[in-house]
Amino acid sequence: MKRPELASLDGQHYDVVVIGAGALGCAAARQLAARNFRTLLVDRGDIAAGTSSRSSRMLYSGLGYLAARYPLWQMPFRPLDMLRRLRYTREVMQCRAELVEEMPGHLTRHRFFYPFRQGDRYPPWLVDIGFRLVEALGGWKVPLAYRRVSPAAAASTSALAQGLGGPLRSVGMFDEYMYAWAERICVDTALDAQARGATLRTYTAVTGLQRQGELWQVSFEERAPEASGHATVQARVVINAAGPWVDRVPGAGGECDTRVLGIKGVNVMVKLPDSYRGQGLEAFSSEHEPYYVFPWRDYHFIGPTETVFRDDPDNVRVLDSEIDYILAEANQLFPALRLSRADVRHCWCGVRPTSTLDGRETWMPVRLSEAPQRPNLLTLTGSTIMLHRHAARLIAKGVEQRLGKRGKAPKGLIAKPAVADADLARVIGEEHVVRLVDLVRRRLPDGLDPDLGRGRAEALSHIAAQALGWSQARREAELRHFEEDTARVYRTLDEVPVQPPRVPAKACSSL
Repeated sequence: MKRPELASLDGQHYDVVVIGAGALGCAAARQLAARNFRTLLVDRGDIAAGTSSRSSRMLYSGLGYLAARYPLWQMPFRPLDMLRRLRYTREVMQCRAELVEEMPGHLTRHRFFYPFRQGDRYPPWLVDIGFRLVEALGGWKVPLAYRRVSPAAAASTSALAQGLGGPLRSVGMFDEYMYAWAERICVDTALDAQARGATLRTYTAVTGLQRQGELWQVSFEERAPEASGHATVQARVVINAAGPWVDRVPGAGGECDTRVLGIKGVNVMVKLPDSYRGQGLEAFSSEHEPYYVFPWRDYHFIGPTETVFRDDPDNVRVLDSEIDYILAEANQLFPALRLSRADVRHCWCGVRPTSTLDGRETWMPVRLSEAPQRPNLLTLTGSTIMLHRHAARLIAKGVEQRLGKRGKAPKGLIAKPAVADADLARVIGEEHVVRLVDLVRRRLPDGLDPDLGRGRAEALSHIAAQALGWSQARREAELRHFEEDTARVYRTLDEVPVQPPRVPAKACSSL
């Protein structure tokens, strides 16, 4: 289905308007459309152009969420906190099983290792219990296949385990999943929502929210290049699913409330020995934060950081100090590699929209909130791409509580499309491609290649120009924009951005 004209929306009435086409917004639109609510999904940019495309790309099992930052002896005296951690981990594991079942083509499975060292904060027996508990919370639907073996036994099966620095007490081995293509998860979920009846429009910025009687007036502005226009629709319920930008949506009340506390996560792509290919590592950093070595095709990326970020998420950039921290932690784990900045291919960062109740402390659970003075304007915070389906169900239940039940939750496989070059015209015409970067980075896998899609950008720009009727000037402008966007999202070490110093977060999870 082609992207609708903005004018065609003007004056329309919807049951629900969903703001934000990241993983959460796309999943929410799918849930609502399947339940027969007339739904409009909008985003000021493209599908998955924000935080969803900057995650650590891991379908995480949730072990780190059980790791409290206070001393272990205090755990029996904080039952409510531990209960929240258990519930959160159960939700993660349930979503993990759901994605493995319904979107297997979007995932890859890998062997991960967990090193046990003398003096670790968490003793081996407690980590063993943690892995078993995590597996049980997921109902054993997608086994972790966890076991702990001697360093020699682990080294005999894995070059990566063999490269771990000592002294090692033992090594845990387990299975994890990576998102083969997080952006495509969002795109395919949005297209599934559209097939179920939702209206999808990208490059459509919300310029105002105003309550009139029992309805919300939602105003939009065109943001696609070489286009202009405005529209206003009516909605009975509005869902603010703008991720770390929820407090910045015009008219959404962010000027009075702070509902999200941004947690910045940085990842650094490196080339490790070929014998490490496809294998990963989970550990805790010297700051007791979750730390990973993620497998990615022929490469690995390492991180993330966990720092508070209070600026506009549009301005987030990777700092030199963060790169140095990540490399230093890697060299503690693998001292023989002696990684330096020369080994860095590129790096990126994102801002996780963690819930907050006071603007200073993070709040672990996914939170659906509604201010008394703004009825039927629901804001979702605290969700990651791992939990996007759980969060979408919370939204659907919140809508049903206000508008009544109309249908059942969606079920079924969402297949990963096999896009051949001969099929590109259809993809461009039917999958809401507006800009060249949409095609390269979010409709095709080229943007995830080591060259970040630069190798095919020129050829793809000609195909897009023919399909969308671009002039030569527009095609050249799209190539320039692609390069600018690549430089904005990914950093190479010839750039030195300036930002405030690193502030450790009080959250305990990966982006």
